[in-house]
Amino acid sequence: MEILRLKPTDELSRFWNVLSTFRTNLTEDTYQQELSEMIKDGFHLIYIIANEEIAGFAGYRYIQKLFTGKTIYIDDLFTLPQYRGKGYAASLLAYIHEEAEAAGMNKVELDSGPTRNDAHRLYLNH
Repeated sequence: MEILRLKPTDELSRFWNVLSTFRTNLTEDTYQQELSEMIKDGFHLIYIIANEEIAGFAGYRYIQKLFTGKTIYIDDLFTLPQYRGKGYAASLLAYIHEEAEAAGMNKVELDSGPTRNDAHRLYLNH
């Protein structure tokens, strides 16, 4: 399984299917502009391809807080329903942890809604 990193030359429209499934508040007209602005501000996006489509992705940024110091904060971690249970999200998390260690970060953080029990199980195991 190969994890790919969004490059400046990548066409953002190819991420619409997976992003709109997860972030239902987005519209196709505005998401590319918002994502472009986030990337300029240091947002990173990694993803996994399966069956010629983006099966899952993670979006994160480097931040520094008085409480935790240098931290990678995960904004988004999502796998399309048909690809769940295949280890994609765990692989994305492992990739981020490896990047954090290589960059000398103190911590990896994310927030999750209280009803997302399957997601919490994954987070606690990884």
